[in-house]
Amino acid sequence: MSNHHWNDWAGGLTLVLQAIVYIPLLYILLMPWFCLALVKLGKIPFFPGFFQAMASTGWLVASGLVGLVVLFVVVRPLVR
Repeated sequence: MSNHHWNDWAGGLTLVLQAIVYIPLLYILLMPWFCLALVKLGKIPFFPGFFQAMASTGWLVASGLVGLVVLFVVVRPLVR
């Protein structure tokens, strides 16, 4: 008989919550730059307007701002 703790379920819930937060965050961070690279190379595979729209200045600025927020959240505890 194994010894179970009352909060054994928390590990799975934490993984789900992290996926809900980090997958869209990584999408916002990486997708505009990936699309910009594809547009610059002229290799747009499908959805003709999607890649140009994602490579627009607004998405690149949003990606940069999200990157700065993530950097701030990660670095701030290290310097305290």
